[in-house]
Amino acid sequence: MIKLLCFLKRNAALSRDEFHQHWANVHGPLFTNSPALRQYIARYEQNPRLAADYRRDPKDASFEQQGYDGVSAIWYHSMDAFKAMIDDPYYQQYVVPDEEYLIDRASQAWLLADTANTIVDKPNARTEATAKLLCILRRNSALSLETFHQHWLEHHGGLFQTVDNLNKDIMAYDQNPRHIDDYALAPERCYDGVTEQWFESIERFFQSLSEPEQKTLVEPDVAYMLDPAGTHFIMSELPRVIIQ
Repeated sequence: MIKLLCFLKRNAALSRDEFHQHWANVHGPLFTNSPALRQYIARYEQNPRLAADYRRDPKDASFEQQGYDGVSAIWYHSMDAFKAMIDDPYYQQYVVPDEEYLIDRASQAWLLADTANTIVDKPNARTEATAKLLCILRRNSALSLETFHQHWLEHHGGLFQTVDNLNKDIMAYDQNPRHIDDYALAPERCYDGVTEQWFESIERFFQSLSEPEQKTLVEPDVAYMLDPAGTHFIMSELPRVIIQ
């Protein structure tokens, strides 16, 4: 299974409300109403940015804020299925023009991920949470691909499994490593993975950042592991399921 994760910034001609209404009520149905596209897709979710997250001060963020409005997550049966969908005449005729209307294509940040690694998965987390962190990552250029992915999974992920003050506020945590074939498909897209973390609320997320272990353990590890200029996050509502 291949998972597309795409961080979307709305077309500057659209208001926030216009973007979210169109994304949900026009763009999504282009997929659900098309047997041609559904044959390629195993699941499709939209993660709309929380209204409260738009009020976040960019200077308070650990990473650059690029004004993303949501994240699409689409699972494909294979890499070939993804490529076939892109080439499908229906996609080219209807979806591509709608993307031109809806989003700032030049600002998209996306990758194709391999099977997610589950770091934390507490009971009922993915249905009872009300806020979700989605963060697209670019590794520190000093690290090899293999070193980054091993460190992200085993050391960084391990912090949230074994350190009580880091674990207690996270309801669920998945790491989506970029698929090895995607590096060959588009080497110019310099991203290496997407983090997904579920929280009881956006307030609980920001509260979690005040734990002392964030300063002593997480921040130094992030500085070692990531390029902050190529790492962006939003807080979203729980996903809106378009195809399941």
